[in-house]
Amino acid sequence: MTDIDTRVPRTAADKAARVITEVGAPWILNIVASMIIGMAVGAPGWGVFVAVFGGVVPMIFILVGMRRAKISDHHVTRINERHMLIASLLVVTLGALIVQIVAGAPIEMIAFLSSGLAALAAAAVITSALHWKVSGHTGASAAIAVVLALSVSPWWLLALALTPMIGWSRVHLGDHTKGQVVAGAIAGAIAAGLTYVVIA
Repeated sequence: MTDIDTRVPRTAADKAARVITEVGAPWILNIVASMIIGMAVGAPGWGVFVAVFGGVVPMIFILVGMRRAKISDHHVTRINERHMLIASLLVVTLGALIVQIVAGAPIEMIAFLSSGLAALAAAAVITSALHWKVSGHTGASAAIAVVLALSVSPWWLLALALTPMIGWSRVHLGDHTKGQVVAGAIAGAIAAGLTYVVIA
C-alpha cells in the first residue's frame, strides 16, 4: 500500500499547498457543508446522514482501495483509478438519496444531496467520457459555496474565494493543470447550483 503522501514539502509554498489541499479535500468540505445545512434547516440528524454518505463513505472507499493497492493515494491522483471509484460513489449517493426521499427528509437536504450527485455525475462524464482528470477539489468547493448561498445565505458566495486557493494548491502540487481546476469549478458550480434550484 502506498503511503498517504510520499512527497515532502520543501518550501513554504509547498507546505501551504499541502495544507490547503488537505483541508479543502472534497470529503471534508462535504461533511462541513452537510452539517451547516442540516443545522440551518433544523434537521441536524439529516445533516449527519448526508455527511456520512457524502464524506465519510467516500473516504472509506478510498482507504479500502489503497489497502488493496487499487488506489495509490487518498486524493486519487491517477485518472485510471477514478473511474470505478466515481461509479461506486454515484451508486452509493443515489441509494442515500432514495432513503432520504422515502423517509421524508427536508427538501433542502434532498436538494443538497441531489446537487452533490449532479456535480459528481458531471465529473464522471468529463473524467470517463473525455478522459480528462478534472479537479474534484475545486468542483466540490465551488459547488458547495453556490449551494450554501442558495440554501443558507447569499453571503456564502464569499466562500467562492476559497476555490482559486484550492485550485492553486492542486496545480502547485502537480496534481492538476490550470484548465482542470477551472473546469472542475465551473462544472461543479453549474451542475450543483442548477440542480438545487430545480429541486428546492
